[in-house]
Amino acid sequence: MNIEKRALLDHAERCRRVANELDHGEAAQRLRAMADEYEARATRLDDEGGSSTPGRNSH
Repeated sequence: MNIEKRALLDHAERCRRVANELDHGEAAQRLRAMADEYEARATRLDDEGGSSTPGRNSH
């Protein structure tokens, strides 16, 4: 698994974990939506054949 995909999936996992611990329903819902987006981006990396180079966009 490439570095970018792993980072996106890790972010998604953290968002879901925090969302499950929150009492504030709206904030938890936003975090779950963020997790969904991180997972979608990770899936798109698979579709695009994403790079495993950590700094591919840096100068």
